Amino acid sequence: MNPGAVYTLERGAEVLGTLTVTDAGMFAVDATFDPAPAFDPYRVLFDEDARHAHLLVHDDDPALLEQAGAIQESLLALNLVLRGDGNTGYRTFLISIEGGSASFRPLTPEEEPL
Repeated sequence: MNPGAVYTLERGAEVLGTLTVTDAGMFAVDATFDPAPAFDPYRVLFDEDARHAHLLVHDDDPALLEQAGAIQESLLALNLVLRGDGNTGYRTFLISIEGGSASFRPLTPEEEPL
């Protein structure tokens, strides 16, 4: 994945925002995030996800870990799509959005036709 690659974050026919890749590491892809108005209803869920991620860095409380897992399940249940060029992208991925930054980790090794 190349820096500068652009993906749209979609839920059904809604475009929630645009991610522009800034770095592709071994475990995650970092990107800038430009939200669309359709992102607003989901912002609270992503903010909770980011808050729990920060808390878990300093606290390994099993209850906190369980809450973070439930938030991730809620994000996965949204059935989001990352669409790249040529109508390819990812249907299964983990994503974190915090302000104007995002990171994602595809759960499949290669982009797939969407």
